[in-house]
Parts: sequence; C-alpha cells; structure tokens
Amino acid sequence: MTSFTRPPLDFIVTTEDWCRYDLSDNSILKVKVVLTKVYKNQGQLMCEIHPIHVILTNERGDPDTKEHSAEDLKASINKDIRFNTVIEDWNEYVVDDGTTIKIRPLVLKIAKTSKFDSKGFPRYICEIRGNMKMEPLES
Repeated sequence: MTSFTRPPLDFIVTTEDWCRYDLSDNSILKVKVVLTKVYKNQGQLMCEIHPIHVILTNERGDPDTKEHSAEDLKASINKDIRFNTVIEDWNEYVVDDGTTIKIRPLVLKIAKTSKFDSKGFPRYICEIRGNMKMEPLES
C-alpha cells in the first residue's frame, strides 16, 4: 500500500489581479504572473510561477488555423511595440508556513508579428518574467 502525505507547503491567494499596459499600436496588454507551486529544496523555499498574458485589440485580419512554431513567429515580427504601464501591482500569496510571497510582472519586450490567430486577431510575442519577493513570518 502506498502512503500519501500532504504536500509540505500550500498557499492561499491574498491578491491576484491583472496588470495593464497601453501599447503603441493602440492595443492593451493585460498580464498576471501567478504562483503555481511552493516547495522546499535543501531547506530553502522555492517557487514556480507562470505568466499569463492577453492582448486586447480591435485589429482583425484573415483567420489562420495553422500552428506556428516559435521560430516562424519570430521570423514574422513586423515591429517592436512600445508600451506604457497603466497599473502594475503585486500579486500576493501566503504560504502555510506564514511566508508572504509577492509577485509582479516584468515586461521585457513586446513584438507584433504578421500572423493572425484562428479568430483573426494579430499574434504578438511577449517576453515577460516575474519579479518576486518573499517576506518570512515575523517572530
């Protein structure tokens, strides 16, 4: 019989909202970087995070159902897109050991391609990382 034990670290979401950026092509980028896993490695608290993004635009083109590789998309970049930060708050999580983890996006680059998705919306390439800080429970 296999014995299952509770995962060592669980967390609750205190705040998890979208950050917003106005793009130079009159589109809107919405980004959220979410915490997906917390664990300990050699006594050190480790985290896995996942950036989620969506581009809101009125621009439409011919729908394309073809799956494009990352290389195809990079080769089809039309232009780099400038952006202005509208709102960029921290998402906050509390681990069951009392540690508070705060994460917010770090948008590095946005590029627009000549490709369109299956609904006719333009395809973008976004480089997004997470900026994270941990605050242990104060004794």
